[in-house]
Amino acid sequence: MNTEIKIVDNFLDQKDIQKITTNNLTWNLQTSNLGKGELTFLMSEKTDDKFFNTCLFDKVVDKLDKGSYELERVYFNGQWNGREGSIHSDNCDITVLIYTSNYEYGWGGFTEIMTEPEPTLVYPIPNRLVIFPGNILHKAYSFAYQYCPIRTTLAFKINKK
Repeated sequence: MNTEIKIVDNFLDQKDIQKITTNNLTWNLQTSNLGKGELTFLMSEKTDDKFFNTCLFDKVVDKLDKGSYELERVYFNGQWNGREGSIHSDNCDITVLIYTSNYEYGWGGFTEIMTEPEPTLVYPIPNRLVIFPGNILHKAYSFAYQYCPIRTTLAFKINKK
């Protein structure tokens, strides 16, 4: 595992998981690289929601290196079969993902992070937190089969103060 990538399993308590998974989401369409002709996938903005921008953000910051941080944005991504993002980097210092959908091995749906000497694959285990530098190229894959649920993640874009 690349040392720039940090993974924390069973990140949130059951109360927080329940609040996330029962949250009423309003979905919009987005792409990873606007204008590159890629397929769209779903996004639900949560930056202005106090539960996400304060309560969950504080828990995320507890897992970061000591320092001062500010939240740029927090939102859900939703990808259904055949609707992947493209390889991209984020315009922030730190990207944090929390996997929020059900998962079974064999479904795919991993996040590919372009580390050296070879990419790192992170499986979308529910309630798994992954932290990596926002400038590292990465790509989210949808689940492999039409019968799979939508693959959802909660994404935090964070900058150092």
